[in-house]
Amino acid sequence: MPKKPKDVLSPRYKARIGYESEYTLVKKLVSKGWPGWYAVRTPGSGSGKMAKPDIIAVENGELYAIEVKSSRKPYVMLNREQVRRLLEFCRMFRLRCPHCGREIAAKPVVAVRFMGHGWEFVQVPEEADRPIIVKRKAKGISS
Repeated sequence: MPKKPKDVLSPRYKARIGYESEYTLVKKLVSKGWPGWYAVRTPGSGSGKMAKPDIIAVENGELYAIEVKSSRKPYVMLNREQVRRLLEFCRMFRLRCPHCGREIAAKPVVAVRFMGHGWEFVQVPEEADRPIIVKRKAKGISS
């Protein structure tokens, strides 16, 4: 894990918080230990020209492309470009079942870690062409 920067306003500090949130969510998904449940972090997501999410996960036969955000504020916003890239990845990243031939497409999800309040998960509509805002629910409701 990268060394923790001292200045909480530095870009390195924000990057570290993002990394820790991604890592925490992967551990949470993998710790179940059930067959058909797994997740991997895709390093370098959000950088470069390639559309790719922060985490790719499978849950009992469902495939998810997860964009992870963290905040101390009561809301988080994904801008139009972030939404477009997540949806582009989901359109391109498809699997075909070798047994039945069914095509499995990744479902676009935003996972937000509200620091000190838990996680919120929102599935992004496939036709979304606007920024997405995720609001923190009342304390004690988030998982």
